Amino acid sequence: MAWISVHEQVTSGKLRRLAKELRCSQNEALGMLVKFWLWGISNADRYGYIEGTDKEDIADVVNIGISKNIDSEEAVEAMIRTEWIECREDGLYIHDWEEWQGNWYDAVERKQRDKERKRRKRAEKREQELEKEKQKKIEKEIKEESTKETKDTKEIKEVKETPKKEKGYSSTFEDFWSVYPRKIGKGDAYKKYNARIKDGWSPDELKEAAQNYAEQCEIEHTEKQYIKYGKSFLSDSTPFTDYLGSSKVLAEEKAGMKQQQIKSQKDNGIHNFTQRDYDFDDLEQQLLKKQFESS
Repeated sequence: MAWISVHEQVTSGKLRRLAKELRCSQNEALGMLVKFWLWGISNADRYGYIEGTDKEDIADVVNIGISKNIDSEEAVEAMIRTEWIECREDGLYIHDWEEWQGNWYDAVERKQRDKERKRRKRAEKREQELEKEKQKKIEKEIKEESTKETKDTKEIKEVKETPKKEKGYSSTFEDFWSVYPRKIGKGDAYKKYNARIKDGWSPDELKEAAQNYAEQCEIEHTEKQYIKYGKSFLSDSTPFTDYLGSSKVLAEEKAGMKQQQIKSQKDNGIHNFTQRDYDFDDLEQQLLKKQFESS
């Protein structure tokens, strides 16, 4: 709400001069000035400049409410002569407007500054809220991505670390395989194992053969490449039968004989060929090994 400041200094010689020129009372003259000043609040700037206004415009303003004996245009001229209105090159000014109405403009400017300050504060607050929301969103995305990566890593680790389950093998075959000396080609060996079971061989017999064969390989220090694959050991020609029953004893005896032969050779001397006993089975096996290596 607009307001004007009317000081006691208004009731001075200038007011009396204006009243005399208009041939009216000082109260009437003051009322006309107040009406003019109220209009000036909305039409003049801080320095009293009334932009785009001429004397006729002011006459229309003061004409409202004045006595019929007073001519509004003459009243404007009287206000100029008594220095209530100033005529300058760039237009009309309200005399000493800033001095008397400065408080009003200060209040308006404070209000504008407060309004702008509050607007900036609201904008900053909103910007901070948006930044917080943005940061929360980023943190959420990072957390979700981290959780996903952790989950993926865990799944990959579980896939890598979880031993592959071998399905479809019977428990009796697993027993056989646990003692067999060469763990290669398990699937093919299982097929042959089932074939031998169908032929009438018992799981215990096949396991016994595998165990005896493993013991022989250990006693003779058979190299890995010369140990039969499981499918060969259980092939249709049934080579495993050589390791059933008394075969274990025979294998041990054979190994013992070999050790005795080695000892005898040492006793006879390396160059005394006439006193050596040869193990033709062993020589035959060595010959086969050499042929295998050369091929």
